[in-house]
Amino acid sequence: RAAGRVLSPATFVTGIASISYFSMASGGGWVIAPDCRQLFVARYMDWLITTPLLLIDLGVVAGVSRWDIMALCLSDILMIACGAFGALTVGNVKWVWWFFGMLWFFHIIFALGKSWAEAAKAKGGESGSVYSKIAGITVITWFCYPIVWVFAEGFGNFSVTFEVLIYGVLDVISKAVFGLILMSGASTGYEAI
Repeated sequence: RAAGRVLSPATFVTGIASISYFSMASGGGWVIAPDCRQLFVARYMDWLITTPLLLIDLGVVAGVSRWDIMALCLSDILMIACGAFGALTVGNVKWVWWFFGMLWFFHIIFALGKSWAEAAKAKGGESGSVYSKIAGITVITWFCYPIVWVFAEGFGNFSVTFEVLIYGVLDVISKAVFGLILMSGASTGYEAI
């Protein structure tokens, strides 16, 4: 039962991301942004749903309170919304959205690396080890997303094809590899969940 609390969200993450990528691959899920660039809104819809699910998994494994999980999920939703609004904006306002998104981003990274890491370490056992691995993957890959955004949606330096490719690689690592590592600890039942 305890392992299901973390494996169910991970399963939904993979399913939702698959639907999003199928939408993009089949020619849908995009609009023309005001700067005349193709923008895959399916990606932002995917992130609005899947990234909070990843945070729920991280929070459950770390053993933090439901309030802490909810607060970080709300920060995440605000971060994604700011990125989407920035991508749909032209001019300097785009960078105001990016800045606000980064404020939420750093709140998330700080919590994952400090308070949630301390909670996971205090919990000990396999949960602490698995948390360390999945939080590490999350922090490293999530740091890449705003950099890609700057050169793709921000300045428009990356081609749309390269943008889709690099976001796709990041999504596979941050979601599928995350899920595989999460599954590796499921046999222990994640102590005290």
